[in-house]
Amino acid sequence: MKSSWTDTFKTIGLLTAATLFSMGLRALAIGEQNVIMVYILSVFIISRTTNGYIYGSVGSALSVLLFNFFFTTPYYTFHVIQADYPVTLLIMLLVASLTSALTIRAGSQAQLALEREHRTELLYEISKQLLVTRGLDKIIHLINHYMIKLFERSAIFYAQDPGTCQGVLRQFPAEADASFMLAEDERAVAQWVFLHKAQAGLGSDTPMDSQGFYVPVIAQGKVLGVIGLSCAQGELNTAGRSLLQVITSQVALALERQHLSDEQRRLFVESEKEKMRSNLLRAISHDLRTPLTAILGASSALLENRQTLDEPTQQQLLANIKEDSQWLIRMVENLLSVTRIREGTMNVAKTAEAAEEIVAAAVSRIRKRFPQQRIKVEVPEELLLVPMDGTLIEQVLINLIENAIKHSPENAAIEVNVKKLELEKEALFEVIDYGTGIPEQNFPYLFESYVPNGKRSADSARGMGIGLSICMSIVKAHHGKMEAANKKAGGATFRFTLPLEGTDLEQ
Repeated sequence: MKSSWTDTFKTIGLLTAATLFSMGLRALAIGEQNVIMVYILSVFIISRTTNGYIYGSVGSALSVLLFNFFFTTPYYTFHVIQADYPVTLLIMLLVASLTSALTIRAGSQAQLALEREHRTELLYEISKQLLVTRGLDKIIHLINHYMIKLFERSAIFYAQDPGTCQGVLRQFPAEADASFMLAEDERAVAQWVFLHKAQAGLGSDTPMDSQGFYVPVIAQGKVLGVIGLSCAQGELNTAGRSLLQVITSQVALALERQHLSDEQRRLFVESEKEKMRSNLLRAISHDLRTPLTAILGASSALLENRQTLDEPTQQQLLANIKEDSQWLIRMVENLLSVTRIREGTMNVAKTAEAAEEIVAAAVSRIRKRFPQQRIKVEVPEELLLVPMDGTLIEQVLINLIENAIKHSPENAAIEVNVKKLELEKEALFEVIDYGTGIPEQNFPYLFESYVPNGKRSADSARGMGIGLSICMSIVKAHHGKMEAANKKAGGATFRFTLPLEGTDLEQ
């Protein structure tokens, strides 16, 4: 309505200006043919600056009447005396009308060309964006964004059968509530499109009592999804439906590329899992053979030569059997723990534990196995409560201390430190040794359960570095961080941090 009034005032104003200007020409005794040109020019300007044919047509008729009223004798009447004036007026009307029609058509063609250029640019932009976009959610978001931009309608995207999945709806801001597209009736139309591989909805050959328009996204005869547009403001015209078909073909290519990428990634992950499983079984078999062979040899020696072996030798053989048995038990416990954590079957129940008590329990267990080992412990003076599963963190400390002992000279001290990091709101645990340190080539595989090409991680005294792997898994399950570094003076430092906040504690 506002645009109509604006165009009306433009028409009246331009004709008034043309009349006043023509009166000025008459006062200067300039011929009537120039007055006619002024009116034709005004009709051209009216047709160029207004919308629709009506203003140009009305302007043409009014310009002839104004010329007749003001500039033909007798003045200020619609009568004509000269015989050639009716022909002049008729020609003037035809010229003005043709000028108006041609101007409006040229403007319409120019506007249509601009719209086509804009759509072509958007189609190119869509194609370019789809080539670099990875991930189904990102593709859906991108398509809905451009649907709104191109059609100025709310859009919905089904990435699977609408009967089994919820569509992703994006509301066009200038449109009323488009939540009706999530209703069961509209969803049924989208499912029909998915199953029958044909478009449906308002304005199609199968309207199905719908307020939307839906098209399938097909690649190599398989429906990959459904795109829907709201028709609350009117049905989609033929040009719009054709444009939508072009877009769906691009979307089909993007979805097919994404599906192939997902399938390739899935196959790669399965292959890597199978390879890792085989390597792990091979490594476990190798590591189990060594202590079992030692146990078998020691037990056989005791059974077969018990009468001839002296007491210290028998005690040493029994101690070896006990040590190898303990190692086997710890390795099995570690394997079970890391498997449960990685598969998500183990719940890490965090409670507020005193850090010094957990450290004391771990050191106490180590001293039972290594009574001659010197271990220095440093903890904060104030009570430090850390959200953790105490049993699991104790196991981490035992693994790290045992690893430090294995790689340190005899009688070398092992340091265990606990600090509170105020700035990061974390608790820091450190295990420091003064041994040989970590070879540089081992750092990339330090916390891996299996390393390639026969390389060994730092805790693999018997062959397989499962200890540090379980440590990393437990720390990550606590949302903590773990790292290792060599010391300049010799030896290595293993440290891990646990958050003091941001976790739910059991009360």
